[in-house]
Amino acid sequence: MHKNIKENYFSIVKFIFLTIMLAYFMISSEKSLQAMSLECFWLGLFLIVSILYELGDRGRIGYLMGETALAILILFTQSGEGFYLIPVVALDLVAYFKLPIVVGGIAFGGSFFNPPDLASYLIISIFISVIYFQNHVMIKDYKEKVENYEREEFRLKDSISDRDILFKKKLAQNSLHYKNQMLEERARIYQALHDKLGHSINGSIYQLEASKVLMNKKPQESSRIIQTVINALRESMDEIRFILRKEKPDRKQATLLQLHGLCEECRAKYGIQATINLQGEDKAIPEPIWEVILDNSIEAISNALKYAQCSKLTIEIVVMNKVIRCSIDNNGLSCEKITLGMGLQGMKNRTAKVNGLIDIDGQNGFHINMIFPLTSL
Repeated sequence: MHKNIKENYFSIVKFIFLTIMLAYFMISSEKSLQAMSLECFWLGLFLIVSILYELGDRGRIGYLMGETALAILILFTQSGEGFYLIPVVALDLVAYFKLPIVVGGIAFGGSFFNPPDLASYLIISIFISVIYFQNHVMIKDYKEKVENYEREEFRLKDSISDRDILFKKKLAQNSLHYKNQMLEERARIYQALHDKLGHSINGSIYQLEASKVLMNKKPQESSRIIQTVINALRESMDEIRFILRKEKPDRKQATLLQLHGLCEECRAKYGIQATINLQGEDKAIPEPIWEVILDNSIEAISNALKYAQCSKLTIEIVVMNKVIRCSIDNNGLSCEKITLGMGLQGMKNRTAKVNGLIDIDGQNGFHINMIFPLTSL
């Protein structure tokens, strides 16, 4: 009910005003009862048509023409009461045909035709002009602005949603790319072991079989062959260790490369000046902390793309004697009151698992600061 009143408030104000105005002039007149009854009929009919014009969605032009015809009829048949209907009809015509505001001055036109009470006519004209101006100009402009804001809000939400989907898709592609790199590294290790050790091990097997045959007949020759095999296998073991040390995938290096990839993605796809700064010896950072830094950075960048509207983003990692400090900052929209959703809560949980601390600040952009102790791992 409150919503209906709010939507039709102008019609209600117009109805109340016309009812009071017409009742006043009828009561103050000195006409006979029969004349007053006829006048009441025409004025009531005008009031009904005028309100139907305001409430109707279809056929409004018909109601407007009927209102105009009734006003003219009352003006020429019911003495002076019709004068006070001129401002209403004039302003309804201006509003319906969307004429310039200055044309609304015709509402005061009746003052040039000797109305029964000039002062009352001018007061009524001014009051009606004010409420019409408020409804058809000020409130209309306000509604248009609200609608424009809503359309822009929906457009931004759609844009943010599209960017979020695209970013997540790109992250999945990057993740798949790094997994493929790991598989390629495994394939290289397998190929190196096969190429370098296959011949050596096969030769050792043949020699051991020969040694078995000569063990009883030529024990010295058999012993020499066994020693040769031992030396060959020892060399092969050294080669295995060398290959594994050389080809072992560096998880820390892969994480750092992935962070650089995220920054490059922000620059290329979204026009955000994203950089990563590393100070200190990165080898001192344990793998569990690298994983937390990577996961939290992905979450922070995703949030920045969705909400921050930033043009600059920085990831800074500083390795000190006993602690590691990681800060993720952007210059986007500030947030006075931060609500911990699943993303931010997940960042806190991951940081706590490695005995770290996290602080989130929404003033002058958005800032995430993490401290990880080196001695706790």
